[in-house]
Amino acid sequence: MYQRLLGLEEDIFKVIANQKRLEIIQLLNKRELNVTEMAEMLAIRQPNLSQHLTIMRQHKILTITKKGREVYYTLADHNVARAVDLIFHFLQTQYDAGDEISADKLFPIVTDPVCGMRLSASEAFDSVKYEQRTYYFCASGCTANFNANPHKYQYQEHSSKVKRGKLLTSTNSRSD
Repeated sequence: MYQRLLGLEEDIFKVIANQKRLEIIQLLNKRELNVTEMAEMLAIRQPNLSQHLTIMRQHKILTITKKGREVYYTLADHNVARAVDLIFHFLQTQYDAGDEISADKLFPIVTDPVCGMRLSASEAFDSVKYEQRTYYFCASGCTANFNANPHKYQYQEHSSKVKRGKLLTSTNSRSD
């Protein structure tokens, strides 16, 4: 039995040994998302994302929930995210690869200016300082979109409403 579990553990590590899959785990850690939302956040094409999601479902890392015509993905067990987080903290310690997390990063809930996702600053995928302000992002695609045109998103959180992870302007038209 122990040998079988070691083999399964090896298989899981092979599956998650991919940056996009690690990002997917972080995105789904405390929420459910559909393919469109994840593709936008990860800056990845839907067919490519679907391949990642299929592999992760085959290895029982993800589950789906259907709501009408939409399919939402969640982690099958949040212990996977905890394991990834433990490895992340191990790497920070062993390779001195991360800044100390200050108290001001531990508690505030921030909003990704690109997709509108709310997250803890300490759990953000990335952050960017722009014009004396720090912006936090849930995934690589949101960081890339912001870096391509930071002025577009700079004050958007004050003038926009967030609905289902999509930023909408006060006239309810989608922000491009």
